[in-house]
Amino acid sequence: MKLKFIHSPLFYKILFVLSLSVLLFISAITYKHINNIYKSTNSVVQSYKATLELEQLMSYIKDAETGVRGFTITRDSIFLEPYFGSREKINKSFIILRNLSADNELQLSHLNMLYVLVNRKYQNFDNTLKSSAKFELSHNQKFEKTFILGKVVMDSIRNEINKMIELENKYLKDKNKVYAYQIYITPIFTITIIFLTLSLIILSYIKINRDLRVLQLANDKLMFSKESSNQSEILGNYSSWIWNLDTNKMTYSDNQYRLLGCEPASFEPVSGASLKYVHPEDKPIIEKSIKNIIKNENLPELEYRIIRNDTGEIRYIKSVGKLIYDSFGQRNIIGTNSDITQERVANIKIEERNRELERSNQELASFNHVASHDLQEPLRKIQTFISRFSDDDRAKLSDSAKTYLLKIEDSATRMRVLIDDLLLFSRTNKSEKNFFLADLNEIFETTKLELSQVILDKKATVTASNLPELNVIPFQMQQLFNNLIGNSLKYSLPNVPLIITINCEKIIASDYKILKNNSSDKFYKITFTDNGMGFEQEFSEKIFVLFNRLHPNNEFQGTGIGLTICKKIAENHHGFLFAEGIPNLGATFSLFLPENI
Repeated sequence: MKLKFIHSPLFYKILFVLSLSVLLFISAITYKHINNIYKSTNSVVQSYKATLELEQLMSYIKDAETGVRGFTITRDSIFLEPYFGSREKINKSFIILRNLSADNELQLSHLNMLYVLVNRKYQNFDNTLKSSAKFELSHNQKFEKTFILGKVVMDSIRNEINKMIELENKYLKDKNKVYAYQIYITPIFTITIIFLTLSLIILSYIKINRDLRVLQLANDKLMFSKESSNQSEILGNYSSWIWNLDTNKMTYSDNQYRLLGCEPASFEPVSGASLKYVHPEDKPIIEKSIKNIIKNENLPELEYRIIRNDTGEIRYIKSVGKLIYDSFGQRNIIGTNSDITQERVANIKIEERNRELERSNQELASFNHVASHDLQEPLRKIQTFISRFSDDDRAKLSDSAKTYLLKIEDSATRMRVLIDDLLLFSRTNKSEKNFFLADLNEIFETTKLELSQVILDKKATVTASNLPELNVIPFQMQQLFNNLIGNSLKYSLPNVPLIITINCEKIIASDYKILKNNSSDKFYKITFTDNGMGFEQEFSEKIFVLFNRLHPNNEFQGTGIGLTICKKIAENHHGFLFAEGIPNLGATFSLFLPENI
């Protein structure tokens, strides 16, 4: 069950989804890793930029301070050029630093403090310039105070910038560690991804290669199957076709064309294409059938005639079809056409033979009527006239005449028995087979009663073991017992006490080759065994043939019909009757009757 699931389409679909999920996961991890490297790099660069910008800011302030000092000392305005341009540069630096520190609240707080200090410094610059312009520097106390305040602010600015640089350096150190780690794991991660990707590619290649092999084998099997199907259609004289009701397209097998007397693929198999090969008298049937297929989506069994394109021969065709839905939900009628010409001709011959048999049966019925009435009437008259010969009349006859009269009387008697037996055999063949549950023990006792005088005369012993109750035709089974026991009484040995034994056992058909039945059906085997004259085993089948006798008429009376009737009765009960004999030792008749009829 597990192997079956592994090779099932569902397993491959699950494997495909898992592989796709793994690839998506790897892609997501890769993207995240690349993004982390980008962030790490960007963070390091950002720290470097912040540090450089802080140093640049400090440079701008120093330039401004140098310019102010130069002007204060020389009174030359050329020294103020760095001062006038520095403010704009410093504002740009603050904008850059604010962008670089947007995600760092501590640096922003330092930056805000720095901004306040820078504003104070520039206010100090302004005051210095004003003081230096009005008074002599050596006697200007306000200037000195402003100058000293400027130095304090400058020291605060330098201190604040140093703090920010130190903080950025600390951040940079941490970021460099993260960056170094990202750089370290990148080759490992890349190799892992390459390994996983190669593994998936190799597995996919192996699977695709294996599937291609399986597909090739499947194609080979399909090709062999198709060729086998084509050969089967040729040998079986049938064809197949498919009609897609949604696209109105048809597909013919090669033999479909051959049945019509055409070369394979000699015309396009559209709906109604083969209608021109149908016998004109049967075309309305086919046209109606095509309409019913479209309307009812069904093709019942249909028989019609075609005229072959190559020979002009009329052939009988039987078509059957069934609706199926393909994987796209489209309706398809799959049908087969069979050439039943031989079967049709055979059926016609069988019908003719049946009519002949019916005529023969009617003639046999007439014969039975003649045998039962017309033939018996002269016999009755012969026997009647013979019976009117009195003893005095017989005494007057010569010895030869008496002999002739006895032969006439004996022949008339045997003729009557023969006619009666023939009528009995005829009734055995024609009688209605009405089965009733009967106790074979009772049938046996009735037979003993009917043959009691003969049993007494022969001093015979007739016994039977416990016989079953079966569904039988009672009067036929009675006749069978009478004939078989009577046959043993007839062919008894002189001066040997006759013993007739009837035994019964339940058997299985497959255990007896003579039954030619390999099934597990159960039968009752009833054997009639005697110690009479017996017979040669070579005659075991001939004794059941109609009118066949092993002894002359002058030795034993009979017509040779009794055992034939027994055989027929066994067949009427779906059973079998066999005989075994040993000369002067006796005979055994084995009757096999099915347990359930």
